[in-house]
Amino acid sequence: MIPKSRKSAPLLTVALLAAAAAAVGDDRYQQSAEDLAKVRGRIDAVSKTIEHDKGEQDQLRAAVEAAEHKVDEAGSEARRIAAQIDLQSAKVRQAQAEQVAAEQRLTEQKEALARQLRASYMMGHGGKAELLLSQQDPDRIDRMLVYYDSLNRARAASIAAIDADLKKVAELKIQYQAQLDSLQALQDSHKKALSALEADRQGRAAAMSKVAERIAGEAEELKGLQASEKQLGELIEKLRQALADVPVEPSGGNKSFPQMRGKMAWPLRGDLLARYGEPKAGGRLQWKGLWIAAAEGAPVRASSRGRVAYVGWLSSYGLIVVLQHEKGYFTLYGHNSAVTRTAGEWVDAGDVIAKAGNTGGYEQPGVYFEVRRGADPMDPKDWLER
Repeated sequence: MIPKSRKSAPLLTVALLAAAAAAVGDDRYQQSAEDLAKVRGRIDAVSKTIEHDKGEQDQLRAAVEAAEHKVDEAGSEARRIAAQIDLQSAKVRQAQAEQVAAEQRLTEQKEALARQLRASYMMGHGGKAELLLSQQDPDRIDRMLVYYDSLNRARAASIAAIDADLKKVAELKIQYQAQLDSLQALQDSHKKALSALEADRQGRAAAMSKVAERIAGEAEELKGLQASEKQLGELIEKLRQALADVPVEPSGGNKSFPQMRGKMAWPLRGDLLARYGEPKAGGRLQWKGLWIAAAEGAPVRASSRGRVAYVGWLSSYGLIVVLQHEKGYFTLYGHNSAVTRTAGEWVDAGDVIAKAGNTGGYEQPGVYFEVRRGADPMDPKDWLER
């Protein structure tokens, strides 16, 4: 059974990521700063047009998407803190290991010094007389005593150095542990905030569903889905027009995108929650792509080489990534919890571009995948490898 949408609404705020992207790979795919600025300028213009054209939104629906934005931001911050905690934990473990090794060296040095002191004592108290009585060379005895005395001083200096190192390691351990405690406290508070945001998003979504059912039943959902599909088509068409004269390199080697039919990689593998052409919204609409189940945060990969033509939020589709390919083709990846690429950036087939999620008002996490020629959707299974 396909999980039912939470009464999604038309297009909400579009967040276009504009961080600079470094060109990588073959020299043929390098982009000049001027070309990149031109592409991003056109994408930005499209996003502003879509934002301007959106209709009035139900306040509860708008609140759901706003909460999803906050959850995404809070999740990114939590991941950043977790990475810092891992780093600090490694430093603490290293300091502890250094401390144990230093303590072991100190013990060995002290034991060796004790043995030498006993030997030196024997040489200085009776040992020397015994050697003289046994007709040993007195000069040799003196040299041995000088040797032991020098060795003992060196050993004592070594112990002093180890003691100093041990103090430094202990100080480092205290410093790292204090930082770790601070980060862990920060992570605990952040987890609570993230949990509250998730609860707020789910509560608002539940309230939205109740309001929609009370007012218009399934008609309200149908209206929202129709508006979302229309706006997606308009978005793709505007991107096509805006980027029509910007060349796109072939998807794989010398093969054009049409030649990749039946050979493209899946964005991720999982159970199909919805297939192209299957009915939705009570049979009044049809799915225009594949909805693939996946664990929250699973990597979503580009199915073919292309340019990131758009990153933003679209009602019913959640956080989306649109890739532009040659010959007027586009691929779309929706319901993401996070995006790892920026508009205008080149990606190769298999590159991670996003993380699977349930944005757009759905309970089931995964990724929604479409293939379009211009604004016209096509069955993705005809394009993906068997």
